[in-house]
Amino acid sequence: MGNLKTIVLLLSSVFLFISCNQSNDSRTESQRPQSILTSTAQKRDLSDIRTVSAPVVAYKRVYITARTSGQVLEVNFEEGDRVRRGQVLARLDTRRQQAQLRNAEATLKEAQLHFDRQKNLFEQEVITPVEFENATVALERAQAEVELWQVEVDLGVITSPIDAVVAAKLVEVGTTLNVNDRLFTIEDHNLLVVRPALSELDVARLEKGQQLELYFDVFDENPWPGTIRRIFPSADGITRLFTVEVEIDQSTIGRTVKPGFLVRTRFVVENRQDAVSVAKEAIVERDGKNVVFVLSDDKESIRKQEVETGTERDGWVEILSGLEEGQQVAAGNIGNLREDAPVRVTGEFRRFGFR
Repeated sequence: MGNLKTIVLLLSSVFLFISCNQSNDSRTESQRPQSILTSTAQKRDLSDIRTVSAPVVAYKRVYITARTSGQVLEVNFEEGDRVRRGQVLARLDTRRQQAQLRNAEATLKEAQLHFDRQKNLFEQEVITPVEFENATVALERAQAEVELWQVEVDLGVITSPIDAVVAAKLVEVGTTLNVNDRLFTIEDHNLLVVRPALSELDVARLEKGQQLELYFDVFDENPWPGTIRRIFPSADGITRLFTVEVEIDQSTIGRTVKPGFLVRTRFVVENRQDAVSVAKEAIVERDGKNVVFVLSDDKESIRKQEVETGTERDGWVEILSGLEEGQQVAAGNIGNLREDAPVRVTGEFRRFGFR
């Protein structure tokens, strides 16, 4: 019986010793600083940006077609040549039309003589008004016939309607053309544009006259200025995208921009250039509110701070209120953080792969 009491006392001492050690370990654990990473509230560019590639095109492009039939006798320009308004691009063989014109002129002369005679006789009351009217109608018909064939002859001379550059020459001397066959494509390179396509959600936040940046693949990586010239009123029936026409300011580029150059157009659909922000990992939800843990001045403790958030982009969250630029907050290993708990800063939170 005495031995049993001794064993019970020994076991009680052991359990008491273990419980004391566990209690001491718990107190030590609660006082041990928790390692954290920090994120500094800084101004960052959180703008919503769309970059769309599209080729440069001439705003004004004219397709020169044959307005009368005939064989090409003369071609005066080729690709790359500059032409002035009214210059002769090509001539067609209009000998048939010229023969018809001479025949019409002879008929007109005869009709004029007949009209003059009938007029004298009508004034002398020798003929009836009906006979004089017939002579008048015949003269008008002859005049119209001359005008018709004169136009046919003139259409054989192909001229440029604008000051432009020849983009394509589609005929050679000896080619026989029919009406509406294409001879040339000419472009006005004084106004060059880019026409990328954007979704309706993006277009709704753009406006005419808005300035933006252009990046030419053939030049360096510096941005060049552009201006939204117009936004097409309806979407493409297949892609459901809206075309946005951007004018290129060639005077500021100082280099020759040609149609066909590929341009990356940078649209800022929402401007957030100087947004005070922190890493999204620094924000946690407590009791339905967004809070951060602000680092103390001695960097050994933290305090909970409610914040109002805004735009989130590329892993950063805009802080609208509750935090000032330059303040540091915990951004790593914060799942079990408690206010005023001791902490140990092990480094700055880094984010890679974002702008």
